[in-house]
Amino acid sequence: MIKVMIVDDHPVVREGLEAMLESAHGFTVVASAADGESAASKVVEALPDVVALDIRLPGMDGFATLAKLRRFIPDIKAILLAGMPLQEELERARKMGASGYLPKNVDHKRLLQAFRDAVAGAPFIEEELPKVPCILSQRELDVLRYLALGKTREEVGVILGIGFETVRSHTRAIMAKLDVPNTVAAVNRAYEMGIMRP
Repeated sequence: MIKVMIVDDHPVVREGLEAMLESAHGFTVVASAADGESAASKVVEALPDVVALDIRLPGMDGFATLAKLRRFIPDIKAILLAGMPLQEELERARKMGASGYLPKNVDHKRLLQAFRDAVAGAPFIEEELPKVPCILSQRELDVLRYLALGKTREEVGVILGIGFETVRSHTRAIMAKLDVPNTVAAVNRAYEMGIMRP
Protein backbone atom coordinates (compact mmCIF):
# COMPACT_ATOMS: atom_id res chain seq x y z
CA MET A 1 0.00 0.00 0.00
CA ILE A 2 1.49 3.34 -1.09
CA LYS A 3 0.92 6.05 1.51
CA VAL A 4 0.38 9.51 0.03
CA MET A 5 0.31 12.95 1.63
CA ILE A 6 -1.49 15.71 -0.28
CA VAL A 7 -0.40 19.34 0.11
CA ASP A 8 -2.53 21.89 -1.78
CA ASP A 9 -4.23 25.09 -0.68
CA HIS A 10 -7.37 24.45 -2.76
CA PRO A 11 -9.86 22.23 -0.87
CA VAL A 12 -11.45 21.03 -4.12
CA VAL A 13 -8.06 19.85 -5.43
CA ARG A 14 -7.20 18.11 -2.15
CA GLU A 15 -10.56 16.38 -1.99
CA GLY A 16 -10.41 15.38 -5.65
CA LEU A 17 -6.95 13.88 -5.29
CA GLU A 18 -7.93 12.11 -2.09
CA ALA A 19 -11.03 10.57 -3.69
CA MET A 20 -9.01 9.48 -6.72
CA LEU A 21 -6.28 7.88 -4.60
CA GLU A 22 -8.61 6.17 -2.14
CA SER A 23 -10.53 4.59 -5.02
CA ALA A 24 -7.35 3.36 -6.70
CA HIS A 25 -5.95 -0.07 -5.84
CA GLY A 26 -2.84 0.03 -3.68
CA PHE A 27 -3.05 3.64 -2.43
CA THR A 28 -4.10 5.31 0.78
CA VAL A 29 -4.03 8.99 1.83
CA VAL A 30 -2.35 9.31 5.21
CA ALA A 31 -2.53 13.12 5.55
CA SER A 32 -3.50 16.29 3.74
CA ALA A 33 -2.51 19.90 4.34
CA ALA A 34 -3.31 23.33 2.93
CA ASP A 35 0.16 24.84 3.40
CA GLY A 36 3.76 24.00 4.10
CA GLU A 37 3.68 24.61 7.85
CA SER A 38 0.73 22.25 8.28
CA ALA A 39 2.44 19.65 6.12
CA ALA A 40 5.61 19.88 8.21
CA SER A 41 3.62 19.42 11.42
CA LYS A 42 1.96 16.25 10.09
CA VAL A 43 4.68 14.51 8.10
CA VAL A 44 6.46 12.67 10.93
CA GLU A 45 3.26 11.12 12.26
CA ALA A 46 1.92 10.35 8.75
CA LEU A 47 5.21 8.97 7.33
CA PRO A 48 4.06 9.11 3.70
CA ASP A 49 5.84 7.16 0.97
CA VAL A 50 5.31 10.06 -1.42
CA VAL A 51 3.96 13.62 -1.25
CA ALA A 52 1.72 15.23 -3.89
CA LEU A 53 2.98 18.80 -3.48
CA ASP A 54 1.47 21.92 -5.04
CA ILE A 55 4.12 24.38 -6.25
CA ARG A 56 2.15 27.56 -5.50
CA LEU A 57 1.25 27.42 -1.85
CA PRO A 58 0.55 30.42 0.40
CA GLY A 59 3.53 31.36 2.57
CA MET A 60 6.12 28.72 1.77
CA ASP A 61 5.96 27.60 -1.85
CA GLY A 62 6.32 23.96 -2.85
CA PHE A 63 10.11 24.15 -3.06
CA ALA A 64 10.48 25.63 0.42
CA THR A 65 7.96 23.11 1.74
CA LEU A 66 9.93 20.22 0.28
CA ALA A 67 13.11 21.56 1.88
CA LYS A 68 11.33 21.78 5.24
CA LEU A 69 9.83 18.28 4.97
CA ARG A 70 13.34 16.95 4.33
CA ARG A 71 14.44 18.21 7.73
CA PHE A 72 12.15 15.55 9.19
CA ILE A 73 12.43 12.85 6.49
CA PRO A 74 15.61 13.46 4.46
CA ASP A 75 14.82 10.97 1.68
CA ILE A 76 11.13 11.87 1.29
CA LYS A 77 9.73 11.42 -2.22
CA ALA A 78 7.69 14.25 -3.72
CA ILE A 79 5.86 14.84 -7.00
CA LEU A 80 5.54 18.60 -7.52
CA LEU A 81 2.31 19.68 -9.23
CA ALA A 82 1.81 22.93 -11.12
CA GLY A 83 -1.37 24.52 -12.40
CA MET A 84 0.70 26.29 -15.03
CA PRO A 85 3.94 24.39 -15.59
CA LEU A 86 7.08 26.45 -16.23
CA GLN A 87 10.39 25.21 -17.60
CA GLU A 88 12.40 26.98 -14.89
CA GLU A 89 10.32 25.30 -12.17
CA LEU A 90 10.88 21.92 -13.79
CA GLU A 91 14.64 22.50 -13.78
CA ARG A 92 14.54 23.66 -10.16
CA ALA A 93 12.53 20.59 -9.15
CA ARG A 94 15.09 18.36 -10.85
CA LYS A 95 18.00 20.13 -9.12
CA MET A 96 16.29 19.85 -5.73
CA GLY A 97 16.04 16.11 -6.17
CA ALA A 98 12.26 15.96 -6.32
CA SER A 99 10.86 12.74 -7.76
CA GLY A 100 8.97 14.56 -10.49
CA TYR A 101 7.19 17.65 -11.81
CA LEU A 102 3.80 17.31 -13.48
CA PRO A 103 0.92 19.57 -14.53
CA LYS A 104 -2.15 19.39 -12.30
CA ASN A 105 -4.29 18.42 -15.28
CA VAL A 106 -2.20 15.29 -15.93
CA ASP A 107 -4.22 12.14 -16.63
CA HIS A 108 -5.12 10.32 -13.39
CA LYS A 109 -3.62 7.04 -14.58
CA ARG A 110 -0.38 8.86 -15.39
CA LEU A 111 -0.37 10.48 -11.95
CA LEU A 112 -0.91 7.16 -10.17
CA GLN A 113 1.94 5.65 -12.18
CA ALA A 114 4.12 8.63 -11.26
CA PHE A 115 3.51 7.92 -7.57
CA ARG A 116 4.37 4.25 -8.10
CA ASP A 117 7.52 5.18 -10.03
CA ALA A 118 8.60 7.69 -7.40
CA VAL A 119 8.30 5.13 -4.62
CA ALA A 120 10.21 2.62 -6.75
CA GLY A 121 13.03 5.15 -7.19
CA ALA A 122 12.54 5.77 -10.91
CA PRO A 123 14.44 8.61 -12.63
CA PHE A 124 12.95 12.11 -12.56
CA ILE A 125 9.33 12.03 -13.75
CA GLU A 126 8.07 14.75 -16.09
CA GLU A 127 5.76 15.47 -18.98
CA GLU A 128 6.86 17.45 -22.00
CA LEU A 129 5.86 21.00 -21.20
CA PRO A 130 3.61 22.74 -23.70
CA LYS A 131 5.03 25.77 -25.44
CA VAL A 132 3.28 28.65 -23.72
CA PRO A 133 2.04 31.33 -26.10
CA CYS A 134 1.12 34.74 -24.77
CA ILE A 135 -2.10 33.83 -23.02
CA LEU A 136 -3.04 37.44 -22.25
CA SER A 137 -4.89 39.66 -24.70
CA GLN A 138 -3.25 42.89 -25.81
CA ARG A 139 -5.58 44.91 -23.58
CA GLU A 140 -4.80 42.68 -20.59
CA LEU A 141 -1.10 43.16 -21.27
CA ASP A 142 -1.59 46.93 -21.37
CA VAL A 143 -3.42 46.84 -18.03
CA LEU A 144 -0.75 44.64 -16.44
CA ARG A 145 2.11 46.83 -17.69
CA TYR A 146 0.61 49.92 -16.08
CA LEU A 147 -0.12 48.02 -12.85
CA ALA A 148 3.53 46.93 -12.89
CA LEU A 149 4.49 50.62 -13.01
CA GLY A 150 2.59 51.17 -9.77
CA LYS A 151 -0.51 52.77 -11.28
CA THR A 152 -3.82 52.31 -9.48
CA ARG A 153 -6.73 50.73 -11.31
CA GLU A 154 -8.37 54.15 -11.50
CA GLU A 155 -5.23 55.60 -13.10
CA VAL A 156 -4.99 52.70 -15.54
CA GLY A 157 -8.58 53.34 -16.58
CA VAL A 158 -7.85 57.01 -17.27
CA ILE A 159 -4.66 56.24 -19.22
CA LEU A 160 -6.32 53.58 -21.37
CA GLY A 161 -9.62 55.40 -21.68
CA ILE A 162 -11.67 52.59 -20.15
CA GLY A 163 -13.90 52.39 -17.10
CA PHE A 164 -12.83 51.27 -13.63
CA GLU A 165 -15.08 48.19 -13.81
CA THR A 166 -13.48 47.23 -17.13
CA VAL A 167 -10.03 47.48 -15.55
CA ARG A 168 -11.25 45.31 -12.67
CA SER A 169 -12.63 42.77 -15.13
CA HIS A 170 -9.33 42.65 -17.02
CA THR A 171 -7.42 42.30 -13.75
CA ARG A 172 -9.56 39.35 -12.65
CA ALA A 173 -9.03 37.70 -16.05
CA ILE A 174 -5.25 38.23 -15.80
CA MET A 175 -5.08 36.64 -12.34
CA ALA A 176 -7.20 33.68 -13.46
CA LYS A 177 -5.14 33.08 -16.61
CA LEU A 178 -1.84 33.30 -14.73
CA ASP A 179 -3.14 31.27 -11.76
CA VAL A 180 -2.17 33.86 -9.15
CA PRO A 181 -3.98 35.45 -6.17
CA ASN A 182 -3.15 39.14 -6.72
CA THR A 183 -1.72 41.69 -9.15
CA VAL A 184 1.78 41.68 -7.62
CA ALA A 185 1.99 37.94 -8.20
CA ALA A 186 0.57 38.44 -11.71
CA VAL A 187 3.37 40.86 -12.58
CA ASN A 188 5.98 38.46 -11.20
CA ARG A 189 4.48 35.52 -13.10
CA ALA A 190 4.38 37.52 -16.34
CA TYR A 191 8.09 38.26 -15.96
CA GLU A 192 8.82 34.60 -15.16
CA MET A 193 7.00 33.47 -18.29
CA GLY A 194 8.60 36.06 -20.49
CA ILE A 195 5.23 37.66 -21.26
CA MET A 196 6.63 40.96 -20.00
CA ARG A 197 10.20 42.21 -19.77
CA PRO A 198 11.51 44.27 -16.82
